Amino acid sequence: MKRLLSVVAILVVAASLLPVKGQAGFRGAFDPISISDALIKGKFGPALRGSPSSGAGTAASPKVERWIAFVTLSQVVGSESVGEIWLYRNTSQAHFAGLDPVPMLRDEAGVVSYIDPCWSKDGKWLAYVQTDNNVSAASIYVQQYDTATSTAGNIPLGSPILVADGTGGVHHRHPAFNSTATRIYYDSDAFGPSIDLWSVDVSLDATAHTGTVSEASRVRHQVGLEGQTNVLNGKAEFKPAVSPDDSKVAYVTNRFGPFQIQIVTVTADGLGETSVGAESNPALITHDNPSWAPNGNDLYYDAPSNEDPANPQDIWRLNLTTGAKCNIFVDLAGDTDPNVSQYTNSTPDGDTFNFFVFISQAGGLGVQIWRGEAIQNCKPPLPVQVAISPQTVDLNRGDGDFFDVTTTYPASTIAAGYINRATNVGGDGVRTRTSVIGSPTLQGLSMPSTPVDPSFDCTSMTTELFGDNGTVNCFDFYYYFTLSQVFGRWEQNLDPTGGLNHHMTFHWKRRTIQNRIIALGLVDKYVGLEYRAYSNRIGQQFLGFGYIKLLRKNLGAGSVALQQNYPNPFNPVTKISFAVDKPGAVDVRVFNTRGELVRTITNQWYPQGEHEVSWDGKTQSGGHAPSGIYYVRAKSNGATDVIKAVLAK
Repeated sequence: MKRLLSVVAILVVAASLLPVKGQAGFRGAFDPISISDALIKGKFGPALRGSPSSGAGTAASPKVERWIAFVTLSQVVGSESVGEIWLYRNTSQAHFAGLDPVPMLRDEAGVVSYIDPCWSKDGKWLAYVQTDNNVSAASIYVQQYDTATSTAGNIPLGSPILVADGTGGVHHRHPAFNSTATRIYYDSDAFGPSIDLWSVDVSLDATAHTGTVSEASRVRHQVGLEGQTNVLNGKAEFKPAVSPDDSKVAYVTNRFGPFQIQIVTVTADGLGETSVGAESNPALITHDNPSWAPNGNDLYYDAPSNEDPANPQDIWRLNLTTGAKCNIFVDLAGDTDPNVSQYTNSTPDGDTFNFFVFISQAGGLGVQIWRGEAIQNCKPPLPVQVAISPQTVDLNRGDGDFFDVTTTYPASTIAAGYINRATNVGGDGVRTRTSVIGSPTLQGLSMPSTPVDPSFDCTSMTTELFGDNGTVNCFDFYYYFTLSQVFGRWEQNLDPTGGLNHHMTFHWKRRTIQNRIIALGLVDKYVGLEYRAYSNRIGQQFLGFGYIKLLRKNLGAGSVALQQNYPNPFNPVTKISFAVDKPGAVDVRVFNTRGELVRTITNQWYPQGEHEVSWDGKTQSGGHAPSGIYYVRAKSNGATDVIKAVLAK
């Protein structure tokens, strides 16, 4: 028994190396805010507006800011680098909810540019940078806006207040309020070629819609200069982010090579300040765009995924006390510019989290605003029990199209407030379905599905209309009616006792899983298959393992497996994937229904693994094969596999 368990443990590790799809929930951990609206250019620099807000701060009713300011680029030809500041409702897929973005600061002539939005904590005041197409100079202004929920949120009150004048070619950038909106930090090249941190006191009157700036309070923070007031360090300190208690400022600098995040304990006159790295031993990669969590101990920023400079940027969360950090990602498409909510919410089992908005290219949707939180990536997954049937498969028989994968939650997961059903009845429901970004499921394969009854909503798993047996049965239309390559179907069964011990059964295409196991050389061994899913509202991950064994009768022979060709039916070309567990010659041929050879696709040596060839519908002599059913046969190392393909003209 000990020997079996050791083999299983090794194989679980091997199976975990299989590719895992990215995670996004359109509820749960990640939500796109801006998609398909009329602003065809990308969105940048999202800034949450602290008030007004909605929600109670619970798992069932999370508290979020009502609005997000962001920058988009001008539609005026020749002025594509001119920025405009718009306002979006902080709602998943806001455009589809009928909530289009509204302009706040824009120049329809495409001459004046508005960038770097930043809100005061109370949501009344917007700090921003005004410049031009060439960024020849940049000034910082503050403008008050109406906070009534009856408006679109973009009604200015009073006139803009000049905070830092860029006349003469000076560049003031990246304003950041302190918690009481009485001081503004920013970066500037006003002191020659060096970019330094500056701050200035402001007095804002929300009743009179006016404000003043105290020039006597304006200081350059002498970071790293030890009080040498007239010395340039020749490096940059920029993108300030003020801690919730106003005592520290996180910023980005290139003083140590690649951009790193430092934290300075500020003084009123900018002298005698101490600066330390956010990390004691940071990786030599770009760390950018710091943003504080309201606890004052967690710092969010963006840096390359897995701290590999060859990877796109991801969002990271760093605990400044312990040094622990967590890589938060959607689908490795490039995630940047985090801005953390000032509101703290809780999971069903009492853990706390903060939403943050960020920029991502996830799902192939372009450069868009997304909302996320760290639970899915940073909190350990809860257990789920997984049973796979059949557990052993004879490759010589090839019976059946599916593995049946049944999942149930143990009592501890149910007690934590999560349920194994699609909707949030009795707890936070499970999300195991397809979307623009597939949910993480068995072996990382997404779940395309179509209901038996059109009244069921299997695509989103949010509408449940149960029959007498309390079951929703969903299957993939393309598998059953077009023979296309898909991954299976699923069923949901409610606890017949009326409790919360529901279970779901997934019917996975056997060829998809068998090919992967054969390609890894794991035939005749117990293989652990990783199952992951996540909850609807919070994005809490669930993790379990099921075990299968592929049996080969002739232990000296090899194994070969064909994937169903795609597309199927096809015209004029289809792709054919196959896997072999031993290197050797692979012979792939096409036959008609009379058993006559139509075409030899390949007959050559291949290494162990998965490979792909294609058939263009032509015969051995170069002519076009007629429409009809064909059989594709693969042979290698004494093993054979056959699939059916349909050519339709």
